[in-house]
Amino acid sequence: MMNGDKLVTAILTQAVDDAKYTGTAKHNLKHKIEAINWIVTDDPQFKYYCRLLNIEPDWIKNKLLGHADASFTGQQRPMIKDIIAKLENNKAYEIVDGRLGLIY
Repeated sequence: MMNGDKLVTAILTQAVDDAKYTGTAKHNLKHKIEAINWIVTDDPQFKYYCRLLNIEPDWIKNKLLGHADASFTGQQRPMIKDIIAKLENNKAYEIVDGRLGLIY
């Protein structure tokens, strides 16, 4: 595996790990929200990284959506509203079709 492949693998692995976070630390919940949105909204960068590794983006998305930890726990749900509001106020994000996404 080449160094670039290792970096892309690490990025995708971190995104999946972030999306499966089950704790309640706000900083990590922010990463969870961003990771889930990055993966499930067909973000062009996510698709590009998957293609670099010859991975079908929908395969990762479907695996993630089928994983119980990728949903928000009862303890996380009350906390994410404030985090999403702050992300929405960040000019780099916008709501499209009910989902938070990065603006390129």
